[in-house]
Amino acid sequence: MIQIPKDLVGYHAHVKLRMCEMYGFVIDKKRPFGCDDTLQTMHCLEVVLTGCIDVWYGGYVQHLKAGDIQFRRRGNYQIFPSDDYTSMLIFMENEFVDYFLESHVPEFRQEKLSDDLLPFIFKTSEFINANIAQAIHHILHPQDYSRCIVKFITHQVLLQILSNDSSKTFVSFLKHMVSENKIDLAYFMEQNFNRQLSLQDMAKLTGRSVSAFKKEFTERFNTTPVKWQINRRLEYAAYQLKNSNDSVSRIAYSSGFENISHFSKVYKQKFGAPPSSERNEPVLS
Repeated sequence: MIQIPKDLVGYHAHVKLRMCEMYGFVIDKKRPFGCDDTLQTMHCLEVVLTGCIDVWYGGYVQHLKAGDIQFRRRGNYQIFPSDDYTSMLIFMENEFVDYFLESHVPEFRQEKLSDDLLPFIFKTSEFINANIAQAIHHILHPQDYSRCIVKFITHQVLLQILSNDSSKTFVSFLKHMVSENKIDLAYFMEQNFNRQLSLQDMAKLTGRSVSAFKKEFTERFNTTPVKWQINRRLEYAAYQLKNSNDSVSRIAYSSGFENISHFSKVYKQKFGAPPSSERNEPVLS
């Protein structure tokens, strides 16, 4: 499993845009980021440059090829790129999208859309391609004001999509994406208990402030998010130890534990015996 954009930072050329939570990436085909379990923690504008990519979401698949633009909100995806796939990715938070909408369509009244809304797809144009080329140059070769230029280009690309979308579907998509819809806590935690998410990440991904997330979580589960997460990881690990042939270390990592020694300690505290008791093998720290 991977978490983007965090897990892309050490492998692909990127810039973090100033004065806001935004990132611009150029994805190199030598270092693909495809994964059948991807958590995208920020909204993403993707421009496919070469090759193709399949993006699975909620049981649906969208096939993108060179020249396609996809805007997808944060969430869980399965991503399968071709060997010659390259792209430019811009990650952003609600604040940037809100600013864009308030600047250009403040009075628009959207139609009601379903919560499982598929990512929005659009085709590039000559003007958009020229902007993308400039953005890629500034991501690969950062100079003074490169971050500001990439942010401005992102605004320009969204504006071009908006101006060419006569059905206003894109506006509805954006407004729905940044609406205050809250994700059910039980569903979210079950989907993401083994991921390395901070309280801030969990709150943001469920549409809540940190204080509201902690308060609602404690009232519903009668424990803290961290304690619930550790207990759920241990339950998952115990099941895997009894029902799979995977090694103890592999099960620990897949359950969400990054430190084997810590996993062994908390496992023994909960179940009265170390995880190695389920295997005829040593557990290495």
